[in-house]
Amino acid sequence: MIITMKKNLNIFLFLCFAFLIITSCKQDSSASSALAGASDQLLKLEAAYNIAPSVTTANTLLKEVMNSIGTQKLDKATQKQYMEYGLKVSNEQNVITKKAGFLMALIKDDYGNADTAKRIYELADIMRKMRKATVSNTLAKGLLNAFPNFTNADKAKALLSEDIPNLEDYIAGIGKSIFENPDNTGINRNASLAYVDACEAYALVNPQSETSPSLLFKAAEVAKSLRTFPKSLTLYDWVIEKYPNYEKAGTAMFLKGFIIENNLGDDVKAKEVYDAFLKKYPKHDLADDVQFLIDNLGKSDKEILKMIESKQKNN
Repeated sequence: MIITMKKNLNIFLFLCFAFLIITSCKQDSSASSALAGASDQLLKLEAAYNIAPSVTTANTLLKEVMNSIGTQKLDKATQKQYMEYGLKVSNEQNVITKKAGFLMALIKDDYGNADTAKRIYELADIMRKMRKATVSNTLAKGLLNAFPNFTNADKAKALLSEDIPNLEDYIAGIGKSIFENPDNTGINRNASLAYVDACEAYALVNPQSETSPSLLFKAAEVAKSLRTFPKSLTLYDWVIEKYPNYEKAGTAMFLKGFIIENNLGDDVKAKEVYDAFLKKYPKHDLADDVQFLIDNLGKSDKEILKMIESKQKNN
């Protein structure tokens, strides 16, 4: 009996010791993390990268960082911390595409940062290396306009593949080429993609310009014509969030809901957008149309037509 008691006591002490070790490891992992409030999965990937830093472990980690930014309700400070961490890891392993994404996010959401001019230059340089000349030109010229005292101005000028006296005219010229040599969609796809990229780059480097929301709205419309709906939604969101006083901000929200309903087939999310529209713009010219769409979510065109005909008959 005494032997059994000793055996049970040893097992109990072992379990307590193991629990303390596991708890200590979790606390140490969380304490040493560069990411506040990170999920267990993100902490695990961060630890794996720290143990064996490589392009492979970095890509897996960065994908989860982006996922956390997109899905978790992070406050602005924490979101910025995640983006800066992502940029740091991207730099360490020279993961160019991921680096470009984090640079864009930081320029857009932290424009007043002391590193903004440097970040714009780095993004322009990456775009040049990726052979996206219109984006690189727009960023470089915008950088020189917005930050005339930038220390690497000569390097920024060297990024320009052509002389650009006026940036707005340059983008307008790209816009005109959309209708030259159209394909079966009625527009020139390559020119359209270049125009969308240029408009986005312009707003990125000139957030205070009155031209920016207009260009973003036009770019969203072109992206919709190309059926690149995620890009279109991103641009509409940019208008809605950053330029709430822009005359077409309400229309952007309406079109966002319309795309989600009719092109992505998500009635639940569409209703959320429509409800938000009516709450924010109750007297908008499109308010009645939005209410009609809410009342008929999920119905086929045939059902809606039949209902309209019935109402007309009754009237």
